[in-house]
Amino acid sequence: MRTVEVGESMSRRASGILLFVLSVPLLLLGITAWKDADRETGVRDWQLSQAATDPDADERERFTDYAESTQRRIDDAEYNRNALLAAAAAGVIGGILVFATGGRSSSTPAAASPFTTCAACRRRISVAAHACPQCGHPHEPVAAPAPPVLTAAPPGRAPRVFYGTLITLGLGSAAVIYTVMFDSLSETELVRVSPFWIFPVVFGYYGLVAQRMEARLQESHLDTVSDQLLQVIKETGALGQAFAFLIHAPFLLVKSRQPWVTALVGSLIWAIALTIFFGVVFPTL
Repeated sequence: MRTVEVGESMSRRASGILLFVLSVPLLLLGITAWKDADRETGVRDWQLSQAATDPDADERERFTDYAESTQRRIDDAEYNRNALLAAAAAGVIGGILVFATGGRSSSTPAAASPFTTCAACRRRISVAAHACPQCGHPHEPVAAPAPPVLTAAPPGRAPRVFYGTLITLGLGSAAVIYTVMFDSLSETELVRVSPFWIFPVVFGYYGLVAQRMEARLQESHLDTVSDQLLQVIKETGALGQAFAFLIHAPFLLVKSRQPWVTALVGSLIWAIALTIFFGVVFPTL
C-alpha cells in the first residue's frame, strides 16, 4: 500500500510539473504580446497627433487611416496577450491544485500487524506462536491477519453527471455559435471563441474516459488510468489506434490514478496547445 501511495504522489507531482513547464512559453509569449500592444499604442498616438496637426488635408486623412490600421493590430495584440496570460495562469493554478491535493493521506485502513508482545518478557513475537521463543511463556496463537483486499469503488454518479453536463454545455455552445450567431461573427471572432466550447467538451470527455479506465485498474493491476487506456488502444486495429492516439495524446501524458487529475491536466494541455495555435500560428496562415 505504501508503494501505491508513493507512486500516486510521484504521478501527481509529474503532472503538476508538466503543467508548470507548459505554462512558461505561454507566459513569455504573453509578455511579448503585451510589449507589442504597448509599442503599437505609441505608434498610434503619434499617427493621431500627425493627423491632427499636419497642414496637408490628404496627409491628415492618410495618418487617420494608418491609425485605424494600427488600432486593429493593437486589438489583436491585446487579445493574444490576454489569452496567453490566461492560459498560463490556468496552467499554473492547475499545477498548484494537483500539488496541493497530492499530499492528502490515503483513507485506506492500515493492515493489522502480524506481531504482538510477550506478556512476560515483552519480546516481540508472532501472533501465531504457541510460546515465547525467549522465555517460554505460553501464548494463545491467533491466526495471522490476511492482507486487506482492495476493491475498486464504483464510479460515482455525481462526477458522471458533472462531466456529462460539461460536454452538453460545450456542444450546445458550439451549436449556438455556428448556427444562430454565425452570420454576426467574423472569421477571427469565430476562431477566438473556439477554446471556450472546446475546453469543457474535452474536460468532460476525458473525465468520463478516465472514470471508465479507473474501474478496470483493479482487474488489470496497471498503475495509472493512462496506462489502462493505452492497453485498451493497443487492442484495437491500426486505424483505431491512430485515431485514438490523436484524440487522447494529452490524456496519455498524465500519470495518475485519479480521473479528475487526468481530466484536468489533459484538458489544460489541449487548452494551452489551442491557445498557442490560435494566438501565434493561425494569424500567420
